[in-house]
Amino acid sequence: MTIDEFNKRRGELNNLMSEHDDFFQQFGALDDKAYSEGAIPKKYKELMGLSISVIGRCEECILYHLQGCMKEKTSAREMIEAIKIAVIGGGSITYPSARYAFKIMKELKALD
Repeated sequence: MTIDEFNKRRGELNNLMSEHDDFFQQFGALDDKAYSEGAIPKKYKELMGLSISVIGRCEECILYHLQGCMKEKTSAREMIEAIKIAVIGGGSITYPSARYAFKIMKELKALD
């Protein structure tokens, strides 16, 4: 499945969940607000989200936050540092997630 196909499927499933219970729409709105521009710039929030996603070992979240980082014009070096912080915080168990993050960065053409 391509990244575009995955994003489309994620959106469709998010809509399906929201259609069946307001909780999911409300949670999505809370997530959007938490990651919006504020006292901490959105770019840095996306980098935090990337680190948390690597520690949490959530591939879908890693993709989501890498795309968010790229929308915010985050450099590859900044994204790599966020991944490194996650590996330091999470230990060697996060290596597969770090590898996945690098794979996605390559697919998104974020790496030189």
